[in-house]
Amino acid sequence: MNSDTQWTPITSGTMTGTSVVTGTPCHLFGHTRVSFQAIWTGTPNGTFTFQISNYPGTIFNSDGSVISSVTWTTLTNPAGFAALQPAGAAGNAEFGFADMSAKWIRPIYTNASSTGTITFVYASARH
Repeated sequence: MNSDTQWTPITSGTMTGTSVVTGTPCHLFGHTRVSFQAIWTGTPNGTFTFQISNYPGTIFNSDGSVISSVTWTTLTNPAGFAALQPAGAAGNAEFGFADMSAKWIRPIYTNASSTGTITFVYASARH
């Protein structure tokens, strides 16, 4: 479980075909300002989204996998995120959220075409 304010929820995730790369959930611990830095290689085309949950207690099984009964809600990306999506070239972007009140957050990347690798780095702070 992540209990730090810095975390790497996806390390070298494979972006190929129509794959979906789901990041390890990050516990917000009351932090209201959240930042994800995405760094990708290759020539992928796809979409980043983020999911939140207020599931009580731990959400991890003893093997580190996420409990299947956790309900995730996909956040509506702000309009400014549209320009930050992978569009056929290597790149990076920062996705910032202010005034978060959820307990857990995780990044999701859905590839549409081409290939690459993705790393997400998370940081948060109290406001």
